[in-house]
Amino acid sequence: MDNYSKLPKKKWSTGKKTAVILVSILLVLALIAGGVYLYFELSLNEGEAGKLTPEVETTETTKAKDVEYILVCGIDDDEEDPSRSGVGRTDLIMLVCYDRKVGSMSILQIPRDTYVGEEVPTGGTGKINAVYSHGADTQNRISNLAKVINSQFKLPVDHYVTIDMQHFREIINVLGGIQMYVPWDVPYFDENGNQLGVIPEGDQLINGSQAEIIVRSRKGYAQGDIKRLQAQQYFFAAVFRTMKTFPMSDIIKVAPGFINYFNTDYKVSELISLASALQKMDSANIGFTRCPGGGLGKTNGHSGMYGVNAEALAPLLNDHFRPYSDPVPAAELGLPTGLVYAYGEIPGEYQSMGDLNIPTE
Repeated sequence: MDNYSKLPKKKWSTGKKTAVILVSILLVLALIAGGVYLYFELSLNEGEAGKLTPEVETTETTKAKDVEYILVCGIDDDEEDPSRSGVGRTDLIMLVCYDRKVGSMSILQIPRDTYVGEEVPTGGTGKINAVYSHGADTQNRISNLAKVINSQFKLPVDHYVTIDMQHFREIINVLGGIQMYVPWDVPYFDENGNQLGVIPEGDQLINGSQAEIIVRSRKGYAQGDIKRLQAQQYFFAAVFRTMKTFPMSDIIKVAPGFINYFNTDYKVSELISLASALQKMDSANIGFTRCPGGGLGKTNGHSGMYGVNAEALAPLLNDHFRPYSDPVPAAELGLPTGLVYAYGEIPGEYQSMGDLNIPTE
């Protein structure tokens, strides 16, 4: 028998035992958290969207600590349409100006049918939603669109997030639906244009299929895409309200169910920081604006397009999207000019999410 076995055994106090147990639990939790972090880090990727190349204008270094611009796109990939060559169109386009210094967000909604001119590669459509798939850079498609945002709206792009619209309904169902105030009866149709019914106005829990109709449908609206953008505002307000009450543990549970439907150049730590800031942000500090303008008649052989009114847009951008930059007059924007609005113009307006975030009963 060795001498060590003869020594009297030292008794641990209850306090020390408790401390050891707590440290052990914390170590296990740290390992689990590290595993979740690693999983997210490996799952998040740029995918088909690629990178924001050096040619894309970003926020000046001196201002980057105060403001960040995020390009958010919904990709609609219809494999039955041979003109897309297997690459989707950006049928939802938003540019988010996140003011870290103040703790606010301004969201610019750009209609999918916005006319961008003949010099921009669009595959012959003339519309901004085709720039992503038909631009010169086939490896970094998001840069094709970001550079148009730079040149025509004179706004930087620092990061991007894209979502696969074909799986949009699945994402909403994974979340268990969204409690939303539907602002009006939203009609929906079959593939032949026959109306099947409506999602009725009112406060209700909407599932994935209903959410997809609200976000994507424009048939049955006299104002077409503009009415759809208005409906999207109510939907995003509902998502924001849901997010603010979503425990982080639940987010971790559902994240694996939809993380593969996103492409982004963000790191996990950056997304966590952004999500945390958003949860703390008051809805009154989040605002939307749609590009003012109107439907165009046939232009350069194209039809079904939306023309942005630069004179009406410029003050909206200067007031809400350039918090630390000099104003840019309409004449210096790169938007197409000389447009003729065949169906009247829709004015620009800036609306707080707080006005849309109608509380549920």
